[in-house]
Amino acid sequence: MKKKVLVYLYPQFREVEIMTTLSIIGKKYEVLPFSLLPGTVTSECGLMMQPTIKMKNISPMDYEMLIIPGGKQAFTQGNPRLLHLLQVFDREGIKIAAIGNGAAILGRAGILNGKSYTISLREEEFTKTANWLNGTYVAKQIVEDKNLLTAKSHAYIDFGLMIGDRLQCFDGLEEYNFFKGTSSF
Repeated sequence: MKKKVLVYLYPQFREVEIMTTLSIIGKKYEVLPFSLLPGTVTSECGLMMQPTIKMKNISPMDYEMLIIPGGKQAFTQGNPRLLHLLQVFDREGIKIAAIGNGAAILGRAGILNGKSYTISLREEEFTKTANWLNGTYVAKQIVEDKNLLTAKSHAYIDFGLMIGDRLQCFDGLEEYNFFKGTSSF
């Protein structure tokens, strides 16, 4: 039986930020998308994805990682049940990876406190999220701090490569280089 990775979907999530990651981890992990909303969730480009697990059926200890994409509505994701679930993942030391402004959701959950992170925000968005982003912002493409991995939106390939490495998804250097774009085939 494959180990499991959970992916949070919400309206207008930015699918490009996680597609490389899903391609890398999908052969070794069962990827289970979930949402707060019933039915399909439409991404930023119009891709419709169907969550396969209900939030009430999620037991954090069953997962190796939780992945959160960015998107225009990341700032609106403040449901107390979602924030509590993120807090449980963090408290249990389970890996959490957020890309783009998906890290704002982590901030709302209070799990950036005392940790370093990166995020893709415009200046006016930093002002809007100042009360949530209480960790230490680092102006790097990817930042890893304990169980938390955050990345800038445009670092989606390196984000996927790092997750693949941390979850031991690569069978060799050639496979890694394929996703990096430096493969000979």
